[in-house]
Amino acid sequence: MTKKNHLTSIPQHEKHLSDAQVPTLFVHGFRGGDYTTEKMVLASLAHTDANDFLKATIDGIGRITYEGTWTANKYPLVQIVFKEKWTGAHFMAYWIVKVLKDLSKNFEFEKYYAVGHSLGAVALVLAEINAHSKNYLPKIDKLVLVAGPFSGVIGLGDLPNVNRINSNGRPTFTSPTFIQLRLTKNRFPKNVDVINIFGNVNDFSNSDKYVSVTSARSISYILKDHVRSYEEVEIIGNNGEHSQMHDDTRILDAMVRFLF
Repeated sequence: MTKKNHLTSIPQHEKHLSDAQVPTLFVHGFRGGDYTTEKMVLASLAHTDANDFLKATIDGIGRITYEGTWTANKYPLVQIVFKEKWTGAHFMAYWIVKVLKDLSKNFEFEKYYAVGHSLGAVALVLAEINAHSKNYLPKIDKLVLVAGPFSGVIGLGDLPNVNRINSNGRPTFTSPTFIQLRLTKNRFPKNVDVINIFGNVNDFSNSDKYVSVTSARSISYILKDHVRSYEEVEIIGNNGEHSQMHDDTRILDAMVRFLF
């Protein structure tokens, strides 16, 4: 597969910037787009002394188009967008690694931060697991997971109040993706700070209407005792609805405090 535009063809301040830079990737979920992470990017711009960001768009046949700017400040921001809205987590993870390879080749950074909403959260974890043997790639240092369906979504592998977190932190029922993550967790870097944010609309479902609290929290069984630090934040009420969470002020504030 080829890239429509190479990274060096887009506006940028300079090539081979200091490895002290720590970019932040933003990844939307299933049926999402650039609008999904727009407010997350804008909130980050306000806290990083940047006036622009880089957008990497992957089309349905895997061509990557870059637009915008890799800024010269400490925290360049990179929004990853999949034009094919039905892209699955494994394909998303594959292309996240490809984008990381492009960026690190041009800008030589050693670590990065990432924010994923919904399936984008799952894809970011898979991407790091997939890249474990690629020592030339930068490693994730801070990870924000928002509404991640780590053990299925409601109606597809999960049912409200049926699947529960056991006393040992493991979900009663697990999805194929969860099993894969569990079996390969040792490939995920240990020196990572993780914050897992999930919603609960506070009705009978104990969910954000699409992802149950159990499914979102199930990643703790995999990462909590593996990574450097792990924190959970539950958003209760209307703003805890799945498609509202990426724009919620409390979540945006928690995200920028955690990252920057």
